[in-house]
Amino acid sequence: MSGVPTSGLAILVDEKRVNDLLAQKSGAKAVVRSMCNTLMFCIFVGTFTALALGEPRSQQRAFEAYVRRRFDIDAVMKLDEVDSVTGFWRYCNASFMPGIYGNDTKKYSYPGAVVDRLLPIEGANRLFGVARIRALNIVPNTDCKVADQFSNAFPTCYGPFSNEAFDKDEYGPLNDLGVKIFQYFKDPIDDVHIGNIANYPPGGHMKAITADYLKTSAEFREMETSGFINERTRAIFIDFTIYNFNLGLYAVCRMVYEVAPSGDWTTTFTVDVLIQRHLTALGNGNTEDWLLLIGEAVLVLFVLRYLLEEASEFLGVESKGGRCRPTIKVDYFFDPWNLLDWANMLMMIATLCYKIMTWGKAAPLAAYIGDPEFADVMSYTNFSSVAKNIRLIHTLTAFNAILTWFKAVKYINIIPYITTLMSTVEMAKKAIGSWVIISVSVLIGFTLAFNVAFGEQITAFRTPWMSFIFIMRTVLGDSDMSAVYAVSPTLGALLILMYVVAVFFVILNLFYAIIVMTLSEAKTTEDLKSERSRAQTTDRLKNIWALIKVNLRLELRFRVTFPGLYARLQNKKKGQIQKEKSRDQMVVSRKIQNTNEDVLALGPGNPVWGRRPKRVIAKIGGGGEQEIEDAQSSESEESEVDLGPVRNQDQLLGVHMLDTFNKSGTLKDKMSGHSIPGTQPAGDKLEDEAIDLIIDATKHIAAGVV
Repeated sequence: MSGVPTSGLAILVDEKRVNDLLAQKSGAKAVVRSMCNTLMFCIFVGTFTALALGEPRSQQRAFEAYVRRRFDIDAVMKLDEVDSVTGFWRYCNASFMPGIYGNDTKKYSYPGAVVDRLLPIEGANRLFGVARIRALNIVPNTDCKVADQFSNAFPTCYGPFSNEAFDKDEYGPLNDLGVKIFQYFKDPIDDVHIGNIANYPPGGHMKAITADYLKTSAEFREMETSGFINERTRAIFIDFTIYNFNLGLYAVCRMVYEVAPSGDWTTTFTVDVLIQRHLTALGNGNTEDWLLLIGEAVLVLFVLRYLLEEASEFLGVESKGGRCRPTIKVDYFFDPWNLLDWANMLMMIATLCYKIMTWGKAAPLAAYIGDPEFADVMSYTNFSSVAKNIRLIHTLTAFNAILTWFKAVKYINIIPYITTLMSTVEMAKKAIGSWVIISVSVLIGFTLAFNVAFGEQITAFRTPWMSFIFIMRTVLGDSDMSAVYAVSPTLGALLILMYVVAVFFVILNLFYAIIVMTLSEAKTTEDLKSERSRAQTTDRLKNIWALIKVNLRLELRFRVTFPGLYARLQNKKKGQIQKEKSRDQMVVSRKIQNTNEDVLALGPGNPVWGRRPKRVIAKIGGGGEQEIEDAQSSESEESEVDLGPVRNQDQLLGVHMLDTFNKSGTLKDKMSGHSIPGTQPAGDKLEDEAIDLIIDATKHIAAGVV
């Protein structure tokens, strides 16, 4: 349309547009929209926090501690005391079997004794169905070789565990049917176990541990005497689940004994406590479980809303040649806040997917409650994959908690130093990126150095990853460097000295310097912005007060109510104005007295007449206000270049502006051919700084109109 302003300059002469911008800047809609967004985010954070804290962790930790005390801490023989095949069977007889069946085993051999379907352990704790023991063996002479000079004496060697060396053949003595008693079984439910020495696939040579004590103890004696565990064994798993009826908790237990080719034994005991909500969506079906399920649904809706909102910020559609095509704003992905939002949302989606997968895995699992006489290894209820998913869900939730609550900083920027902090992070991101590259390079170098130098003598440096963990613990002050010095005083002292100088004296101090320098610059910038915002707020308050005075006629009411006081105040005000005029006249007269009379005698011929002082460009730097003052003092005597006499208005405007204005004060269509620097189409959405600039320019023009 021809009557619509087409540039930012035209907005200055369009009163309606200026009023719209004022409403956009400080109107109630913007405030309400901001409050609604903040309220929605608070509900989102509250829902996420309630779901994250929705598990009875105190009861879970107490149940886990009970299981560990029964089978490890308070047992007759602890797990870390197992260092050989003999030690393993001694632990089974002295600690594991009493932990499952109790110390009073005579009750199982009484005439007419009835075997429970779910074996009572202690109190309300029961063995959930059947337990099992699993051994993983290797094929001899695989991934190993005996030296030629010893090959006659030692023809067989046993290397490390690998999928290629995994032995699935049956072994052991023959049973009554002529079949070897130690059979290989597949496990379609279990996952690969990541151990300390190797990764172990599901399946293996298994034996069941049932509620029948006499049968199980007899099988254990047979396994011990028949070589169920031998020199070919590289891993032993004991899996069982204990269920507590009072709390409805499942303790999924796994004991792992790893045997290295060197003969070293490594033991781990994992206890994952599950609740009913981990197995089914509704849990026990009580009110709390229903509320948590509703919270999950609400959280999904929030995630979808934020995903669409984020997608709308970098996806767009442009029309070109009568055809619409999608566009992507690449600059969107360079904003760390946007990447943080996407990481947060994607991790929440991944958490939800894992929960659904876990419910699907747990649905067919049920305890074996049949006759223990007929129970075998296939009767075992395997919760290991479910427990693994729950651990992953807890890990994702933990990282998500950090990201979600860190995003709250964006919504509390009304606190002064929050804005300064965010500006510091924004300004320091490039410097911190360079610092991270330097730090990683230095840490990798020291990791390899300690691993190569002390990997054979010190367990903490056995692998590069363990060396890296030790070095990072050193940064936190949680490591003992004396072990390094004890192994090699010369090399150890040299590496420790280099590490302290490089990490503590250089790397960390470099990080402190980056933050301090950036914080100083951000503080200066924020102070200038705060001063400007304070001035705008003061002007708005003055305008509001003036509006109140006019509408409520406060001055007239005060004059009528207190005429004497009003007269005295007016006289005092007039006296102050008169004194100000007198002071100004004295300043002018003093300046004239100090001016050279020859220069004054020139009159209009004075070369400084008609020239205004040169504008001072304020620079924001490390000096802050002092730098601005120095610039003003150093350039106060200079002035702008004399452009000569003004002959017509075209010299001021640069284009024939007088012909471009119509009677209504708007620009004509022919102005569209001339672009004025610094302007933009009025239809575009203006940023806050652009709106402030237009408002200030409007006030300046209005103040100059007489």
